[in-house]
Amino acid sequence: MLDELLGSPAYQTFVNYLSCPETRVAVLLPGVASVAILAYHARAGKVPRRLQLLWVLALAVSYCCARWELTSDMEQLYIYSAFSVVCLLLLFRRVYVSPALAYALTFLSLWLVDVTCALSRALECGAPLSGFYVGVGGAGARDALFLLPLLTAAAVAYATSRIEARGERLAVL
Repeated sequence: MLDELLGSPAYQTFVNYLSCPETRVAVLLPGVASVAILAYHARAGKVPRRLQLLWVLALAVSYCCARWELTSDMEQLYIYSAFSVVCLLLLFRRVYVSPALAYALTFLSLWLVDVTCALSRALECGAPLSGFYVGVGGAGARDALFLLPLLTAAAVAYATSRIEARGERLAVL
């Protein structure tokens, strides 16, 4: 049975996808970092219920706002990062958000929306499901999966430092 799995075209597609340099940069590296960051914060009890609820709501908004742009030579998915906005709104309300946690949750929300939209697109078009994920993270270091979590974490860190430099205290969610 294992020989059949390892020899199947679906398995080879998955291996090719994971071995692509763009996938390593935009999906694997940030994915492993995000899971590690989230695991650390969850184990330390630093992921409040309210933040979890906000993340789920932002995930739903991001999914609803995602849209495909189809041209004759390519298909592109545009995703609105609602959790990035949530992080900055929390800071505006003087609520502390860890930059690392903002990075991890932003990546995970974008990745989930990207994979879900790719699966939905494959189902709508009748494409084979064995490789629906192949375009996720395809732009490598220029992909939103790579850049947007970094920009969110940088914005959160910058805003936090500016608020604290003015002598204001941030509340914990």
